[in-house]
Amino acid sequence: MSFNFKWPTFSAEFHADAARMLDGALNRGQKPKVIADDIRVRELGMGTIPPELEILEIGDLSTDRFRGIFRLTYAGDAHLVLSTKVQANPLAPSSRPDTSLGIFPESDRGILFAAAPLIVPMQLRLSAVRLRAIVVLVVSRQKGITLVFKNDPLESVDVSSTFDSVAVIQKYLQSEIEGQLREMFREDLPGIIHRLSQKWLSGESKRPLRRGPPPSVLSKRNK
Repeated sequence: MSFNFKWPTFSAEFHADAARMLDGALNRGQKPKVIADDIRVRELGMGTIPPELEILEIGDLSTDRFRGIFRLTYAGDAHLVLSTKVQANPLAPSSRPDTSLGIFPESDRGILFAAAPLIVPMQLRLSAVRLRAIVVLVVSRQKGITLVFKNDPLESVDVSSTFDSVAVIQKYLQSEIEGQLREMFREDLPGIIHRLSQKWLSGESKRPLRRGPPPSVLSKRNK
């Protein structure tokens, strides 16, 4: 059995909280050696297409708590824009003997050598994320949402960057980002979802309940 649910319009506060938590997750642990600065979230779009959930098992169902196992599929339009700085290492001099006999200067061979690494800004855009996984989902009004992936959920993601025109760099970044995403889904995303849900559920519980009849009924009584 499967069902669809409405994908909400996420607030600016939600995006700010999610971006801050992603910043922390992306900069925790060891980053690739070419990354010379912190990775920052510049834009986060949750998209308009929700994930699909197929119910595999219901383990607990009450007014305050729900637990189930689902097959999750996502092929939505969410995107993420990141910025950082990368280190472009200088070219090393060739170990081959110089056979030019001094006829051609180094610049004529199309090779320039730098005295120090070059630090350049880079922007990354992640889109067309495709997920497929078995998940354990627990929703508690008191404790928030707990989500556990039973397998690697990432099927594919499109990575575009400032260096897309250089095929070698584009391929390298695609591989590195996919690896980072797989680790983030396994280690960090469940915690991010849990903390965001706790804040959202606590806000819902603090909303005052409206007492008495609605205003339309009161206006009729006063006539």
